Amino acid sequence: MSNNYSAPPPPPRDAEDNPRAPQPGQQHSQGPYPGQQYPGNEDTQARYPGQQYPGQYAQPSAPQPPDSNKKTLFIILGAVAAVVIVALVAVFAWVIPTFAKPQSQDTLPPVATSQAAEESAAPEESATPSDATADDVPAGAIPLPPGWADLKGPATVPAEGDALFSRFVTGESSFQYPTSWTLDDTFGITTDPTTGTPMQQKAQGTEERDGDGIALAYAFFAEAEEGKYGKEPEKVQGAIKEIEAKFKAMPAAELPQHLVGHRCTSNFETTTPEIREFRRTAAVVIGFTCLNARGETIQAVNLFSVTPWGTPQMVGVSGHSTYWEANPDQLELIANSYRANRWKLEG
Repeated sequence: MSNNYSAPPPPPRDAEDNPRAPQPGQQHSQGPYPGQQYPGNEDTQARYPGQQYPGQYAQPSAPQPPDSNKKTLFIILGAVAAVVIVALVAVFAWVIPTFAKPQSQDTLPPVATSQAAEESAAPEESATPSDATADDVPAGAIPLPPGWADLKGPATVPAEGDALFSRFVTGESSFQYPTSWTLDDTFGITTDPTTGTPMQQKAQGTEERDGDGIALAYAFFAEAEEGKYGKEPEKVQGAIKEIEAKFKAMPAAELPQHLVGHRCTSNFETTTPEIREFRRTAAVVIGFTCLNARGETIQAVNLFSVTPWGTPQMVGVSGHSTYWEANPDQLELIANSYRANRWKLEG
């Protein structure tokens, strides 16, 4: 909607358009008003007592209204007062009771229950093998062996559909990492702790790098010898226990050689290797801290597992302590996100 404004009148062009406009070199004069003294005022009043004198404005006297006008005014005021009284009576007698009357249940706005709100807020389950339901198993795929679906894993994991995290899905498992970690690279080759077989790696980390040229923080995945232990739950669980026993018996000086993280040079300390439950699987967990050549503290965690289909896997997270301090709880969330898929494809 536009606003209509009338333009102000143009200023006078010159002295001919405005006779009162001061000319160059001329002083502004002020018009005579009652109560002010001006040159020659005394003489003029002396010569014209009680009369209008030159330079003085006449003060017209206010005419007195006749009696008929007073009567008309009283009639108008009385009519207005009557209308106001009628309006007030109508407000109190009709409008106010209408607002005070409770509305019927049918006219009340719908209120969502907490259950309905939770259902609407819950994201749809992903169609990836890690989250697909048993009914979604495609033809020819191998379903999750019995017993593993009961493992729920830790509660502190990225929420399903959290836009801050991306999921890396392998043939038999998955893990998550922050979406902001866009560096796609490999950080060396690790080996199977039981056989020494090289394990290929896939890593995702920050674009920002440290003095060694490594991402300031990253998560990685490694896998070797698909189906090595078969898919019988007893054999797979036995293989995981074997990994735990091997690490526990390993000398402290030898342990760092089997762990993957940033380049450490001193103050290497690890947690006791232990088996922990994850979603639909289990893994041997080892956390460690160390210092690099510049004295910067590194915090990391490695997971060693065998999937329900018998494939050795390794997942880990490593980063500078300054990064984890700036992103609290992120190290735990990423490490806890490791899980086995609901099914795997053949071949």
